[in-house]
Amino acid sequence: MAVFLIRHDAVAVRGICYGQTDIDAAIAYTESAQKVKAHLPATPAVVYSSPLKRCAKLAEACFPAQHIAFSPELMEVNFGDWEMKPWSEISRASIDRWAQSPTSFQFPNGEHLLAFQHRVEAIYTELTGLPQDTCVFTHGGVIRLMQALRANEPWQNWLQTPAPFAGVVELTG
Repeated sequence: MAVFLIRHDAVAVRGICYGQTDIDAAIAYTESAQKVKAHLPATPAVVYSSPLKRCAKLAEACFPAQHIAFSPELMEVNFGDWEMKPWSEISRASIDRWAQSPTSFQFPNGEHLLAFQHRVEAIYTELTGLPQDTCVFTHGGVIRLMQALRANEPWQNWLQTPAPFAGVVELTG
């Protein structure tokens, strides 16, 4: 059994904090699907996706004939007041507080990172308990957290781990 974590492709805006904002990818989903499918099982038993269109449309392009289970637990963290702001407009002090205490940080009018961690842990437990190959279309923060869970390491150890756009991470075992 393997869980394949697929990150959406690059979005149509650059330099913007977008988290749970429902924005499209910059590249045609059919183009991304061709690249991604080369690293996935031809017919996974189960396909999950974040309901945000940058993930959902890629999942549908990869597996058009398959049922896709859309799960809000797979959404990126809610950045609250930071959503759709240029990173350059977010105070350096706030970003530093986030970097210094990532697991205890609360985004202004957004999600507390412990709440994010708990919801991702719940779906991770569900996914890794499935007996078949599963494809999961999701976001960079979710992928990093699931990699930390698989390695049984603190999440903050994985915050700088690359999660390339249209990349695939395979969790086996």
